[in-house]
Amino acid sequence: MAIVKMNKFTLLAFEDKKDALLRRLQVFSNVEFIDLQDENFIENNSIFNDLDKSEVDSQIAKWEEKLSKAKFSIEFLEKYVPKQSLLKSLYKEKLSLTMEELEKTVSDSNWEGSYDKVKSKDNKLTELENDKNRFKGYVENLQPYEQFDAPLSSLEELRQTAYYLGNVSNQYEDSLQSALDDCYLEIISKDKQNTYFITLCNKENSKKVENILRGFGFSQFKTEEKENPLKLIHEYNEKISLIESEEFIIKEELAGYDQELKAMQLVYEYYNNLLSRKMVNNNFLKTKSTVLMQGWVPIHENEQLIQIAQQVLNDDYYLNFEDVKEEEIDDVPIKLENNDLNSSFEAVTEMYSLPKYNDIDPTPFVAPFYLIFFGMMVADAGYGILMLIGTLLSLKFFHFEEKTNKMVKFFMYLSFPTILFGMIYGSFFGDLIKFKGLIDTTTDVMTILVISVVFGVIQIFFGLGIKATVLIKIGQPLEAFMDVGSWVITLISFGGIAASISFNLSILKIISIIGAVVGSILIVLTQGRQMKTKGGQIAQGFYELYGITSYVSDLVSYTRLMAIGLSGGSIAGAINMIMHMIPGVGRFIAIPLIFLLGQTVNLGLSLLSGYVHTLRLTYVEYFSKFYDGGGRAFKPFKPKNQYINLKRD
Repeated sequence: MAIVKMNKFTLLAFEDKKDALLRRLQVFSNVEFIDLQDENFIENNSIFNDLDKSEVDSQIAKWEEKLSKAKFSIEFLEKYVPKQSLLKSLYKEKLSLTMEELEKTVSDSNWEGSYDKVKSKDNKLTELENDKNRFKGYVENLQPYEQFDAPLSSLEELRQTAYYLGNVSNQYEDSLQSALDDCYLEIISKDKQNTYFITLCNKENSKKVENILRGFGFSQFKTEEKENPLKLIHEYNEKISLIESEEFIIKEELAGYDQELKAMQLVYEYYNNLLSRKMVNNNFLKTKSTVLMQGWVPIHENEQLIQIAQQVLNDDYYLNFEDVKEEEIDDVPIKLENNDLNSSFEAVTEMYSLPKYNDIDPTPFVAPFYLIFFGMMVADAGYGILMLIGTLLSLKFFHFEEKTNKMVKFFMYLSFPTILFGMIYGSFFGDLIKFKGLIDTTTDVMTILVISVVFGVIQIFFGLGIKATVLIKIGQPLEAFMDVGSWVITLISFGGIAASISFNLSILKIISIIGAVVGSILIVLTQGRQMKTKGGQIAQGFYELYGITSYVSDLVSYTRLMAIGLSGGSIAGAINMIMHMIPGVGRFIAIPLIFLLGQTVNLGLSLLSGYVHTLRLTYVEYFSKFYDGGGRAFKPFKPKNQYINLKRD
């Protein structure tokens, strides 16, 4: 239950064995390579100056093209091949293959022939879609003139008459008719914006008419069509229908390409992982015949790495492991290793920040408090039982990704304190089933408030205790006394003063006042020690002493444990009250609906509140006492498993 111990390894091998080695290391999934080509690294390690940078294979463009083909095929086919339902996809486990099995499956398949088929279907659909859009454009252009009941070619036969077919804005319709009173004007149609018309006049008046039309913003209808507009519209609509029928047939055919889709997914996985192995070369240095690798590996995986090197390289390699040096602390990647319970809470730590290599993993110290606080805030046995049943069934029947699986387990573990505090508060879907708990939420509000604050005090002092333990562990006991001991003395003393006033204990009051004075003096004298001048140290010390007010606000913050827990129970009780207010026969329909809808919404709000507010107490009130974080995650060189699971040979 800690940060996984790491070694830095240096591996020297022959260049011709590099590809086989990288393939094994990718499946091994437990090494993170160091970028030896980084300019800062080379500058700080002059011993590597004479080595060349390892380059990506010259055939990379060919593999990228193959990957692009597979990606295109997948994206195209996913539009048409029916998708599995979410539940069915979760129920079905991913296909598992070794790297060799994947390579053989891809090489034996005629996937490029399938790609050609898919590409031809895409081209055909694109062609049909372009034709359909073109015909739709023709129809849209002709529709305003569909009432024009003569062939358009007849207008070209006019000898002594000029014609103008087009539209103007609706606002000019009356003015247009007045201005063209000596011409023939027929309104063909109107829409929300424009009036469509044809006007005829003697050719000797055409210049005058053109000037008038230009003044009204006339837009002439331009077309090369010769037939009657209505006839043309019917012909184009018929062509559109034929195209849509052909598109439907092609799409129905594509819906049966599920095997081609699965094959392309395997191709994508193969070339994606192949490219990943090729691109990782950008981390290495080389000579004419050898390649140099460095990286991080968990200490407990050292033997496995040695076995891989021996199996692939025989005895033709050099492999060395080094312990982490002090100057490398900030560079060491962090991997957490906890038991099943605590590993479910690792996401809480990761969302805040991973610890540095020489720090502690706070996850085991987060889990107990998170369980208690979440349970207090949701605090309903019915909700807890639903969470437990839902998560257990999900874990049994569904196959989740690792992170999702941990999240489901996270809520499974949280269901237990939810049930426990529900029993303590006597709450089962509010007061749906009435039973006496250890605490009555209607009369023992102050008791719950005191319990909330007491839990807050325990967590704050626990955090301070962790900080002291860490300082002592790294050989700084004096700093532990100054940074933690002084605060503990002061806080306990102020607590003693409050208790002595409440219970009229004069001796406790005197002792507590003395302790508070001593603790305050220690804070003033020690908390500014990083300042260069005495005046600065004292001033900083007083400023830090003023920070005692933050502890008061911290304790107030823990009252949310009471407030949120009681509010959720009150809402559940109100839902039950509404259910019992429904009269007559309608209650047999209304009551189940109200119960399901109301309790589902309240469950969702309670879970959200419990999750968010417990995170807030953890990050602000708890971590601020002992934990800074600042580490970076271990990112091993591993397979990219989007569609299948690549397993070890």
